Amino acid sequence: MTPIAVSQVVRRVRPLVSAAEAPDFFVMIDQQARMVVNLARVLAEVLQGKESAHSLRLLEMEQRREELQRRNQAVVDSLPQAGMGEMHSTMDALDRAAVLLIRAARDCHPGWSAPDAAAFQMLAVIQKAIESLQNGYARLANGSPAAEYDADAAIVSQSALASGKTLVRGVPATEERFLAPSQGMSPAHACWPYGLHENLNKIAHELSGAGVILKSWSRQLSAGSRGFALFPQQFVAS
Repeated sequence: MTPIAVSQVVRRVRPLVSAAEAPDFFVMIDQQARMVVNLARVLAEVLQGKESAHSLRLLEMEQRREELQRRNQAVVDSLPQAGMGEMHSTMDALDRAAVLLIRAARDCHPGWSAPDAAAFQMLAVIQKAIESLQNGYARLANGSPAAEYDADAAIVSQSALASGKTLVRGVPATEERFLAPSQGMSPAHACWPYGLHENLNKIAHELSGAGVILKSWSRQLSAGSRGFALFPQQFVAS
């Protein structure tokens, strides 16, 4: 079946609110996805020593994330909750991923030993996953069934990181110094780089969950469902 463009779906429904009041969920999700993409790049630069963990750039991005979260949450909360489950889940997953990326960057303090190779490999998987989600949302907005393939790329990120953890367990004894903070670090930071690995695994989990929802939306769109999940029930004619 020929995919039905999202714009066609919108035109076929009878909104219960005016067009000016109806939120553009694609814009809201895209903004969050771009935020996560940018934060992943900043974390990579922090780990490489190219960016400070306390830079003005990171602070501004953190404030931007908070602003997006408050604004999007206010929009979603203002609508009837019927049919909003997947929208809530997607936005929450992207926001939690952003928070974890900021936390990972903030935890990189001067004097710590360099991250191990596994951390960089895990971050590369994270970056690919969120970029796949971003591409998938854009394709979904254009009515492309290819969004499902982008969703799959995000979904597998969690299992990819699970296999990557074997690099940590197999680190030679001569490289054990990379698995702990320098002498004199506070006990609260004694998880380096295990804390980083834990955060990256949590991020992959969130992105994988968002990928599952994206895949569901893509399949509904391809099937020509009038009740396409990205548009809550309050915007769909009964």
